[in-house]
Amino acid sequence: MIPQNVTRSHILKALKEIDQNGIPAQRKARGYALHFQGKQYPPKYVVALANKFANGFLLPSNDFGGGSETNEFLTSRGFMVYPVVDDKQPEPPKPKRIKLKPIKGTSHNERCKACKETFRMLLQKLYGRVEINYAFDAGVLPEDYKTSFLYPSLQRIYQILQNHRGHRLFIRTSNFPRVDYFIPKPGFILEFDESQHFTACRKLALQGYPDELELGFDKRKWISICETTNAKDYDPPYRDEQRAWYDTLRDFLPSVKPLLPTIRLYSKSFRWCSLNPDNPVDVVRFKSILEGTSTPRKIEYRKYPKPGLARIIIAGDWDGNVEKSKELLKAVCAGWPENTKTHFLVTCGAFLTFQWPLSLPRIKDNKFPEKWVIEKLEFEVENHCRQLVDEEMRQKLLAVTDFITIGIDSYKEKISIASAIIKEPHVEMVALLDLRTGKYHWTGKSYPTTGQEDGLVRFQDLNSHFFGSSIGKVMVLGCHDLNIFNPRGAKTVRKAWRMQVRDDFYKLAKSERPIIVLHHPHTTDSSRIWTAAWNELAKTLPMVETYVGSGRYYNNGKEQRSDIDDVLQKTKMGNTLDIIVWDEG
Repeated sequence: MIPQNVTRSHILKALKEIDQNGIPAQRKARGYALHFQGKQYPPKYVVALANKFANGFLLPSNDFGGGSETNEFLTSRGFMVYPVVDDKQPEPPKPKRIKLKPIKGTSHNERCKACKETFRMLLQKLYGRVEINYAFDAGVLPEDYKTSFLYPSLQRIYQILQNHRGHRLFIRTSNFPRVDYFIPKPGFILEFDESQHFTACRKLALQGYPDELELGFDKRKWISICETTNAKDYDPPYRDEQRAWYDTLRDFLPSVKPLLPTIRLYSKSFRWCSLNPDNPVDVVRFKSILEGTSTPRKIEYRKYPKPGLARIIIAGDWDGNVEKSKELLKAVCAGWPENTKTHFLVTCGAFLTFQWPLSLPRIKDNKFPEKWVIEKLEFEVENHCRQLVDEEMRQKLLAVTDFITIGIDSYKEKISIASAIIKEPHVEMVALLDLRTGKYHWTGKSYPTTGQEDGLVRFQDLNSHFFGSSIGKVMVLGCHDLNIFNPRGAKTVRKAWRMQVRDDFYKLAKSERPIIVLHHPHTTDSSRIWTAAWNELAKTLPMVETYVGSGRYYNNGKEQRSDIDDVLQKTKMGNTLDIIVWDEG
């Protein structure tokens, strides 16, 4: 058995020693290898050597198993393990990125051209020939499917759509609707569903599907997305019925043609342009998504005695998709340590993301926005939060914690780190949900980075950062808000409004006397990022008993600058339950 006190830091030291001294001939990798920074290492030897740094001796080979035991242990520590690559061939972990980006000046969204192009290239890598916008020779009326054993079901769905709003003549073509992608070998349709497909009409159609109809997607999930999205298209007035019917035909076509079940992917479920068609790891990952076998992220729980605060640390990239966030929370609750309940569960900044409301007119002054602007954004955000924490999810969370904080940002292309210039209108908020009552408390970033001063809709109300709970006053901070307490920043700040925010916040914090501080950074991959600010906060507010930060352990695809053990230690005070979500790989 592998000792559990062997950490990522010990493994990194083992890799460094191997780089210096080489690998014994009898210990070279054969079937699988640990791939790191363009090199491959024998997994079992790495673990044996890492134990030397953790426990003082080389772990004997007979004391633990190779294969899945060793490989799963290494992946749980954030490393990639996959088959050995022939040294004579190009090494895959560091492939050259294909430069496919959204059009300059626009936000990333589900109509991203780079996503669709990446999608096509990945399909070609897997299957070779791919037909786009393909036309089948088939009918569009229920009667055209009389030879199918599913004809009665199809006829019933057609009648339901006709009767739903009285639009009976929504079929306006004699040709079968074109499909997004057709893969001739092995022979299946693949649909790339954008938000406009998830309507009340589509939900009715899906509910009418018979159990005998084989599908390449989760019907229950599609119905759920219809309920939460509830898209509407009135141009023409019957467009929703028409779209739902055509989607139904694409799903039923394999009942009359020699095709495999139709596969559907939700455009918002993943940022497809983040994958690289020239990277074998990304191709395998894409294939697993198509097959519905995508490996779940590994969740590690580090529990300290009587933890009052819990935090989710995502060790990898994250796009803030609500369905993915919901699945993660379910998995976190399912694996939660027994007999442990915390007061607060804290997520990272941008744990959820949403599109900037098109109905919101141009904001005159983002630094000092009018009250109605914040109220409009809070209304928009609450709808997304309620999708994430429905009644079923609320009960799951309530069994393990009393409150959850949800970092939620409007979508922007860049992460709001100090060096990023972000001029597009955006907001960074934190929702604090009382799971016992279902009531929300709202706050948002009040102290932006200098690079986002011209775009961030700032929360002026500093009182919103303080929340009174049954166990004491809580201070809730957005990502950069913690730097209000950074003494280095105090020496360099020049703008009057920034100085005023710092002074006002100091005075307010001293009068509110919080005993708990919850920080929501977007990323924290270095143990030094927040140290000065935390030290000053503790000095300024001696009444604070415990604090915690919950940023993603991620460095934009590069190697993290500090070991995760150091990062966790330097971003908390007091006992916590640390929930580390290791990225796939």
